[in-house]
Amino acid sequence: MQYHALMPNVLQVVEKFKKRLVRDARVIEEANRELAPLREVFERVIELEDRIEDASLRIQRTIEMIGDRQAREALAQTTVGQKFIGQRRRVSAKHKVSLWAFMQEYLQVVKKARVNEIVEFLRAVGIDYAKRQTIESVIRRKPREFRVTKENGQKFVSLYSSWREADTAHPKPWVRG
Repeated sequence: MQYHALMPNVLQVVEKFKKRLVRDARVIEEANRELAPLREVFERVIELEDRIEDASLRIQRTIEMIGDRQAREALAQTTVGQKFIGQRRRVSAKHKVSLWAFMQEYLQVVKKARVNEIVEFLRAVGIDYAKRQTIESVIRRKPREFRVTKENGQKFVSLYSSWREADTAHPKPWVRG
């Protein structure tokens, strides 16, 4: 028996390719029909997971600022709130809340403040390393998040309206992780 007798000719191979093309196209059509109703649900799931992640991060930052006792009182009104109490002690150094994150949380509430007001608040809630120089350094390092304006000769700090998009590890795009 010769090899070329067993080998299909070019026309047979092309016909098999055509059949495979039709089969694959039908698989895509069927998958698209099944996916159509699921797309909206999937997009909603992603949106809700993002909302949960953002809210969890804000809760953890706030607990870190105001402490377990005060947070326990507020979170007692919810069913999921208790899982966050005590959680901050288990957070690794890698996930430790940074000074700029505390500043973001504070400025979301007060909208704008002078540097010394930020320092006073952070020190009042137990962040002893908050000093004027460190706050101003954070503002300089995060220019896309913190806006500095002058009113009547006083310097005020606020968040840019698009601060969420700029919420990065480093303000320079080539250094982002």
